[in-house]
Amino acid sequence: MNFFDLHCDTAYRCYNEHLQFTDNSLAVTPQKAFCFEKWHQCFAIFIKDGINNPFEYYKNTLENFKLELTNKPGNLTPIFTVEGGLLIEDKLSRVEIMHKDGIRALTLTWNGENQIAGGADTDVGLKEFGKQVIAELNRFDIAVDLSHLNKRSFYDAIELSNKPIITHSCLESVNKHRRNIDNNQLKLLVQKGGIFGLCFYPVFLGEGDVYEQIYKNIFNILDMGFEDSLSLGSDFDGADMSKNFYDISAVPTLYEYLILKRIDEKILNKIFFENAYNFFCKGKNNELR
Repeated sequence: MNFFDLHCDTAYRCYNEHLQFTDNSLAVTPQKAFCFEKWHQCFAIFIKDGINNPFEYYKNTLENFKLELTNKPGNLTPIFTVEGGLLIEDKLSRVEIMHKDGIRALTLTWNGENQIAGGADTDVGLKEFGKQVIAELNRFDIAVDLSHLNKRSFYDAIELSNKPIITHSCLESVNKHRRNIDNNQLKLLVQKGGIFGLCFYPVFLGEGDVYEQIYKNIFNILDMGFEDSLSLGSDFDGADMSKNFYDISAVPTLYEYLILKRIDEKILNKIFFENAYNFFCKGKNNELR
């Protein structure tokens, strides 16, 4: 099978814990993803709220992980994103630098407030500088990731975004959590040509069997008619996962579970690979830079 994952924090873990990508016990490794014929993985460079020298930290983490991928497995196509717009600080020119570095999406905030907007733990909306940042992201074809925004910031940002995405979240209709999105937000995302990455984090999914909670999210989204806009964004190596869905090797088990739930394989192939591929890669070269 093929798998396109819109979000993991493996690069962050490798850099901070001095781990080798090809030899570690993390959730995302070449060995655990050996089962995939094609494996497109978005590796997020995580910029935590309040970190000192965020741009320097970004560059160090990115360059470290690019070196780790020098001998990447043949089934892997790495795609780089940034989680946390703090690295821009007050310098719009850094958007162009991110573009040159191969960054394909920027999560505008983490959970707190930065110079761009307010995250899920705040009630601050999109700021004037944030509007300029989104305009630059549009200019350089970098997707605007709305995952961590509060609703006020979300509605401000999606209106201005040419290429919006939610890389890792779940539905409020299944579990009401400040990081999840409601049906109206999802509809707006789809109307703007964006895609939604369903997260595997149990806190977002809600109480119950993790496979069943994932199914509930998928069923609701398919019931809304959005089969061409649904993808997966695991959040592996960035969140505490369920014991029976701990790492990327469990993804084929999820696929089989959803088949048993009578979701057509053509739709599953869209969810697990094709929709994200069409959003990021169709007609483009995304090889490692």
